[in-house]
Parts: sequence; structure tokens; C-alpha cells
Amino acid sequence: MDKFIGKLSDDKMMSCSRLAALMGDSGFSSPNDELRKSMAAIDNRPLPGNPPGEAAEWGNHLENTILRVMAERLDLAVDTQITERVQHAELPYQGSLDGVLEGDGRTIKHAPELGIYVIGADEIDLDGQGVAESKATSAPPAEELPPYRGPWQVQGLMACTKMKWAAIGVLYRGAELRIYLMRPDPAMQAKIAADVLDFERRLGTYRTDGVIDFYPPMSSNDAADTYAGDNDLPPVTLTEKTSLKVIELLEAQATRKSMARIIDQLQAQIMAEMGSHTMALAFDEHGEIFAEISWGYSPARSEYAVAARPVRRAKTLKIVEAQ
Repeated sequence: MDKFIGKLSDDKMMSCSRLAALMGDSGFSSPNDELRKSMAAIDNRPLPGNPPGEAAEWGNHLENTILRVMAERLDLAVDTQITERVQHAELPYQGSLDGVLEGDGRTIKHAPELGIYVIGADEIDLDGQGVAESKATSAPPAEELPPYRGPWQVQGLMACTKMKWAAIGVLYRGAELRIYLMRPDPAMQAKIAADVLDFERRLGTYRTDGVIDFYPPMSSNDAADTYAGDNDLPPVTLTEKTSLKVIELLEAQATRKSMARIIDQLQAQIMAEMGSHTMALAFDEHGEIFAEISWGYSPARSEYAVAARPVRRAKTLKIVEAQ
């Protein structure tokens, strides 16, 4: 039985599996998270973030099975025992191949009815070897593959290996396998090249000067994780542009509070008419049902102890308007 090989790339530089996060297309990691990850690897410190969960573990267990079934459906041979990482010839990033498919020159057409999707074209030629990537997800099946679920990764791998095509096998909810085929995309690979060089520049600044050149935060959570607080620092005088953003934020917060009150009042009025009923029907002016309303129950909650955690930056701002 083939064994699971796992990640081979070095976290001291960018790798193909991290490209989606570098591009800002990951819901699990930001460019700053990736920067911290590489800085920790450079310093031989434990990598920040949570360890992979059970879903990721199942993805690892199923990787070779997904690759083999994908190869069978494409009627191609596949090598799942790749033990060497691949390095881009000119750019500072690496990748780990899940597998390599042996193309036979056939032309494969876009055929959703067969679970085969050609991304960005109606057909694709399987010339030479192709990148084989395995994914498992609890998301519902999709005709369009989001860029974080393999496309950025295989674009990087194709650039590293000079392979002319890639196949991403996605197992949805453990019950449906879909195969996505794609060619090298010049625009995506140009974006990878530019962002990887910028990432390496930031790492170079850290290696030589010990200075962290963070990316602009993508969210308040990202900002809280990026900038450590220091109560001894004086207040910052904000620029005119950022001061205008404070005004916008105050207006947005006031709108949110006002809308929250309206929502609460409307819900209360509807609940009063529903009484003890758990379902209701709403009719429009033509006597047609336009909504079904359910008023269910909150699940019971047992007592539990909250685990201790260190002090962290708050995820929101508190603004007191001047009188």
C-alpha cells in the first residue's frame, strides 16, 4: 500500500501550498500569518497558529485514494510516491507534489455529467506529465473551483516543474469526487512571481535587520494578531485620511446599532403574533406566500470551564466622541 508522504517544502521560504494565503484568497490564513510562519521557521521557533484539525488529518489519510481514483477515471497512470520537493528555477519558492500523472496526449473535454471540469476552456490536451493534487472538503460540490482549493497551488507547481497541465481531485463530503483540469495561467503565474519576490524581500529585511515589514492587515482580526500592544507608547496623531475613516466607522457603528434596534423590535412584534407557534407564513398583497418564519429553540448548554489564555489584543475599537 502506498504511504502518505506529506509536506516536503521548507517553511523558511514561500511554498505552493501557501500561495492562496499570500494572495489573500484563504479564509484560514493571511499574508501576515504566512510572514510570521516563515520568520518562526528562520528562528527555529514553533510555527504559530493552531495544529491541523481532524478534517486535515482525514484529507491526508485519503490523499492517495483520491489520486488513484482520479487516475482511474482519467485512464492514466499516477505516481503518488514523490519524495523530493520541487524548486522554482528562478524564484524563491518551492512545492510538494501530491502526485504526477502520466499524460497520453488525449484531449479531454469539459464534461460535468462525468464529474470532469476543464477550467477556463472547453477542452485540454494531456501532453506529458501533469500535476496531480488531492483535496477533501466538507463543502457542497461546486462547478467552479475557488482559487484557494488548489488553483493557486497547482499554478505554482506547474511553474516549478514546467508541466503543461494539472488535475485537482476534490472529494466533496466523502461522497462525490470531481476532477478539475487546468493549464498554466500566465496572469496567475505573473501574480505569483511578483508576490513571491515581495514576500522574500520582507523576509530578507527580517533576516538582515530583524525588522518586520508587515503587510497591511486584511481585517481587524489580522491587525490584532499582527501588532502587539504597548501601553507606554504615546497616542498616535492620525493622518487626515485615516481620521476620515474614524468618522466613517462612527457612522457605520451608529447605523449598526440603529438597525439592531429595528430588527429586535420587528422580531418582537412578529413573535407576539406567533405566540406559542413555532412556524408562521407571510403573504404578499396578492395572497401569495413569500416567506416561512420559524421560531425554534436555542440548544441547551452544559456548564463548562473556559480554558485559560494569555492577554491578547482586542478585535474591535472603542471610540469615545469628544464633547
